[in-house]
Amino acid sequence: MIGITHIPFSRYGAYLAVTRDEGKNGAGDAKELVIQCARRRFEESPLFSLTFGGEAPEDFTCSAVPELLTVDNQKGSARIWIRDDDTVVIDSRGLDFRLNQIHWGYGAETGERTFRFISGVRSLFSSIAVPCGYPVLDGPADNMGRNRKTNLSVTCEDGRILMAVTVRPRGPKEISLPIRPEEEIAAARGEWEAFLALMPSESGSDPETAEFARLTWYNLWSCFVRADGCYPNDTMLMAKKFMTSTWSWDHCFNALAMADLGDRTMAKQIALHQFSAPFYLQTEQGVLPDMWNPDVETRWGTTKPPIHGWCFGKLMDRFDFTEEELKTVYGWLEKWTGWWMEYSDTDHDGIPDYPQGCDSGWDNSTLFDLGFFLETPDLPAFLILQMRTLARISGQLGNAERERYWLKQASALTARFLEHSWDGEGFVAKLSGTHEYDAHPTSLLSLMPLVLGDLLPEEIFGKLADRLESDFLTENGPATEMPVSEKYNPDGYWCGPIWAPTTYLIVDGLRRGGREELAKTVAERYCVMSARKAKGNYENFDALTGLGRRAPGYTWAASVYMLLHREYGC
Repeated sequence: MIGITHIPFSRYGAYLAVTRDEGKNGAGDAKELVIQCARRRFEESPLFSLTFGGEAPEDFTCSAVPELLTVDNQKGSARIWIRDDDTVVIDSRGLDFRLNQIHWGYGAETGERTFRFISGVRSLFSSIAVPCGYPVLDGPADNMGRNRKTNLSVTCEDGRILMAVTVRPRGPKEISLPIRPEEEIAAARGEWEAFLALMPSESGSDPETAEFARLTWYNLWSCFVRADGCYPNDTMLMAKKFMTSTWSWDHCFNALAMADLGDRTMAKQIALHQFSAPFYLQTEQGVLPDMWNPDVETRWGTTKPPIHGWCFGKLMDRFDFTEEELKTVYGWLEKWTGWWMEYSDTDHDGIPDYPQGCDSGWDNSTLFDLGFFLETPDLPAFLILQMRTLARISGQLGNAERERYWLKQASALTARFLEHSWDGEGFVAKLSGTHEYDAHPTSLLSLMPLVLGDLLPEEIFGKLADRLESDFLTENGPATEMPVSEKYNPDGYWCGPIWAPTTYLIVDGLRRGGREELAKTVAERYCVMSARKAKGNYENFDALTGLGRRAPGYTWAASVYMLLHREYGC
């Protein structure tokens, strides 16, 4: 069963999802369902509330499997499913209900039992058809007393209601009738079962772990949206509630998870689509957007860390790429590397900097308490790996000159980085220009050069791994702030909680650096935390309790779980 307070109910390709909040007692007991539109992000994604009963909403229970959400109370039951990319259908037996547009807009009856709502805030058009049931359009009133008619009350006709809601930007979409419930539900089930068959094989998992892995696989499947706007390919969102967009490092972990599909041809195609997502928006200077979605916003002014060379190197370990594919990716990574080395080295000392925390992905890490334009130790590490991937691609393309060039650039950056940022006991972050630094950083960000693995001198790698184990590793995984630090906050975003991407980067670096047992320990703790304590994939996790924090149904957490579950059998 799918808990829709943790994972929104949706399906592959759909821009709509149905969720339920925790309610007063924190157990998924809110008296309404919410229809989310993944074309909008954050507080703009909830579009409709759905309550059962009359004007006073009634309690209900709900349960979900991948193809169907079922609502029950003592008066009857309702089936809800996602018909296609833009349409949700409700088939009620005995339950009257109300559909209310959440934000400002207006509606009208457009024909017999058909309606159109327009959301002015969200710039969305909703078409509604009620083939069975008695619909009544009413308020609320605006501040001038005019009836906006965005609430639809529907009562049963011969004990039944059948209603479809289609949501689209850029103009309304007509609803195709008739509705064929059994065929449509069966089609959704078939799509899910086909994707489930592609799930990486697992062995030795106990029933609880195996069930959580299947739920996590559903989390990934249901977060895909269809190619549209600036999404040239079907793309996995970070979530279909709240975080309904794509960010320029999150997608890398989703690409790696999709690389493990049972069908290797499909795995390569889907993984490459996820990896390439931000590069279609790359500027001539080489920078990638911070985030984007197909209809509303592409955000510039901040970006995300250059883990893309690391990611593509891991994809090269799994697949053979064509010459054309390698040339395309080479061009992307060359420009992306150039952006950091040419345009984000404020003091021109050969060590690039992040203007502020969001560019690093660690928005409020305590490392950035020092100030803006900070030369943090993770950034050169990622660029060294990216340069080595550029060298590897050059070698496969038969360009020995460029291969030597990039290996030389990686070696030179490694030497500058160690001289600049290693103080004998640990890595420090320095303000660009003044090179002022905190000699005793308490953020895990200072340990992220672990991702270099055996590319670091053995003594330096050993000191980092030992400090990770002694100062940051909790029973759930690596905290992003030392738990003994006065700046530690259990729900402090990057000031304490465990995050999936940094966990996987660390595990990968530990493994390549020869600390296999520590890598396994970190992996196992993350998996147990996700499956047994949080019981879901969240944006981040409380480092001490293991409970989920912030956005639920978050795909990079789901992807990292699937990767570690496969790699370590945990």
